[in-house]
Formats: sequence, structure tokens, C-alpha cells
Amino acid sequence: MNDTTNEQDLARDHQRLQQLIRSLGKAFLISIVVGVIGGYLIYYFLPAGKFPAAILYIPGIIAVVVTCLPIRKRKKEWFPTPESLKAATEYKPPK
Repeated sequence: MNDTTNEQDLARDHQRLQQLIRSLGKAFLISIVVGVIGGYLIYYFLPAGKFPAAILYIPGIIAVVVTCLPIRKRKKEWFPTPESLKAATEYKPPK
């Protein structure tokens, strides 16, 4: 009984890991889109002249923080120890 429960837990953790990876991919794409559009809008609407180029990166940085914080929280909730994350990465689901 314990082996099947362990196998079910590993399968669940493997699915959660796959979900986290998909969420990170989506967060990466959203951050790129928001960063490019936001940077362009800042460049377009700022008055002509000298301004620090780092200002153009602000929308992308904010998008990374906003999209990745929930993912980080979920990771800590699902995988509280490094061993649990390692077990989920090493699990091979049966075919």
C-alpha cells in the first residue's frame, strides 16, 4: 500500500513540476511582450533628450517580478524541500 501511495505522490509531483515549467515559459513570454511594448511606449512618450536607458527596462523588470512571484510561491508550497523537487525531476512515468 505504501509503494502505490508513494508512486501516486511521485506522479502528482511530476505533473506539478511540468505545470511549473509551463508556467515559467508563459511568464517568460509575457515578460518579453510587456517589456518590449512598455519600453517602446516609454521611449515614445518621453520628451526628446537624454534620459537613462535603464528606464526602458522598467516595464520588463516589473513584468518579471509580477509574473514570477506567484510561480515561486507555488513552487515553495508544492516542493518544500530540495529533495522533493529532485525526486519529481528524476521520476519517470510508466508508459
